Amino acid sequence: RVQKMEVVANIAGGVAHDLNNVLAGAINYPDLLCMRIPPDSPLREPLEKIKKSAVKAAAIVSDLLALVRRGIVTKKIANINLLISEYLNSPEFEKLKSYHSDVAVETFLDENLLNIEGSPIHITKAIMNLISNGAEAIFGSGKVTITTRNCMIEHSFMGYDGEITPGEYVVLEITDT
Repeated sequence: RVQKMEVVANIAGGVAHDLNNVLAGAINYPDLLCMRIPPDSPLREPLEKIKKSAVKAAAIVSDLLALVRRGIVTKKIANINLLISEYLNSPEFEKLKSYHSDVAVETFLDENLLNIEGSPIHITKAIMNLISNGAEAIFGSGKVTITTRNCMIEHSFMGYDGEITPGEYVVLEITDT
């Protein structure tokens, strides 16, 4: 079993490296094209969206490589409000809205939200999936509500991943009608 897992990890690592090579073009060519077109060209925005999507894909591949190497996913300081805003302005969200045009999305984002430490790509993926699941659960018209807030935990308690210790936390709620 260990040998089979090592073979699978090696194959996944090879695929991830190949994907990185392909993504390098999708990340770099939009910049080269933008240098050759006028600043007010209608092509500029789609090229920037292509690059942004490729950068997201490269981050996923990077996390896959970390997993294959049995490493830890890279954690960074992130602001959930920013990740939510970026998703709500993405082509992926536009596509979701086109499928669920009768579903409104409402946000209540705490302006003083604390930053967190985590993998922005995984947090964004979770946000995207929760919003998508909410929209898909609504038949006809309805609303998906996204709320963020700070929360102070004063006493320890057991959570999904073990003990939750006292301290400052960020709460993300995504609800649907």
